[in-house]
Parts: sequence; C-alpha cells; structure tokens
Amino acid sequence: MTDTAMWRKYLSLLESLGGTLEELTGMEQEKTKAVSQGDLPAVEELMKREQVISLSLRGLEQRRERMLREMELAGVPLRELAGHAPEELYQETKDAAETLRQKYDVFQAASEVARHTLECNLRAIEKMQKAQDAPPEEAQPHQADFRV
Repeated sequence: MTDTAMWRKYLSLLESLGGTLEELTGMEQEKTKAVSQGDLPAVEELMKREQVISLSLRGLEQRRERMLREMELAGVPLRELAGHAPEELYQETKDAAETLRQKYDVFQAASEVARHTLECNLRAIEKMQKAQDAPPEEAQPHQADFRV
C-alpha cells in the first residue's frame, strides 16, 4: 500500500494537470474565435502559447508516470486508480480522477472544434498570410482605354 503523503502529492499533481488542461481548453476556444474572425496574428500568438503550455503538460505527465512507478502503480489506468488508493483517500482519488477525465474530454472537444475551424479557414488564412508577406505593389499610373 502506498503511503498517504505520496498519494496526496499525486492527487495534487492530478489537480495541476487539470488546471493545465483547462488553460489549453481556453486557448483552443480563443483560437477558434480568432480563426473564425480571420485574426491571423492572434492565431499565431495562441499557437506559440499553446506550444509552451503543451511542453508544460508533457512535463507534468512525465512526473505523473514517474510517481506511478514510485508507487508501484505503473500502467494503472486513471479509471482504476481509486481502487489502489489508501482507504481514507478513496473518494478523493475517485473524484480527482473523474474530474481530470472530464477536463480532458472538454479539452479534446475544444481542440477538435479548433482543428476543424482551422482546416476550414486554412485557405483564407494562407491568402491573408501571403498578402501580409507580399511587398507592396508599386503604384501604376491609370491608363484609360479610349478605343471606340
């Protein structure tokens, strides 16, 4: 049986993972809005921020896996975690695991909407990007065509 102090640290880590997922979910929603509005600079900025948060999420996930190994629970899925918890932390573990799963589901849904919106608007975004990157055209004098 795993000691209570270590288990509480693990539950705290799950809470941190949930917070990070919420942050990513918010960014996905912002990205969807920015793409829908054709706000390319905002999309680019959100994608940069998303990469940073994703790296943080990866670090938290690696820490979670390491803690599971230390508690001799490597490979135990989140849905089965409560069954391995110290008796006094059973309900807290069950609630934490369920909350994290729900936050992940919400993140996945928001991410899917953002991805779909981005794909649908990709051509328009590419045109805007080309227009932003293109050198300004030289003004050409207007030539009237007086042919009859």
